[in-house]
Amino acid sequence: MKLHLFQSKEQIEDRVEIYYKEMTPVIQKVIDVIHDDYPVLKSKEDDETRYINIDRILYLDCVDKKVFAYTREDVYPLEETLSHYEVLLSDYGFTRISKSNIVNVYQIKAMKSEINMRICATFENKEKIYINRSYKKNFMDYLVNMRGCINEK
Repeated sequence: MKLHLFQSKEQIEDRVEIYYKEMTPVIQKVIDVIHDDYPVLKSKEDDETRYINIDRILYLDCVDKKVFAYTREDVYPLEETLSHYEVLLSDYGFTRISKSNIVNVYQIKAMKSEINMRICATFENKEKIYINRSYKKNFMDYLVNMRGCINEK
């Protein structure tokens, strides 16, 4: 994908034009950013409501039927089920990697295959999460689709 940026002091208003052959998740993400259509997750704790931008979330974890959003700095309790977030966030880079985890593929810095056919994914903050072998194929296909990575066999 080519990107051309032009700055002009005479420009009256900002303008974005997108030319594409086929709508892809990356192009849809650009459109969503421009329209600011990203979902924001709501967390309630101690009578305080917090709103979390999804681009800050590394992964979601379900423990004892409670879902938590993990960012680089904090952990936030969420109100809905993991299945709810799986559907809500699937167009924004989030995919299921185990029975209890959904990961943001845009936050993954590195991946390494493990002996037991799992994949270890590492985030910028050095935190690690494992993609279970039963979710591996779907994860790799999703990763290629969303990030444009080459799926090496």
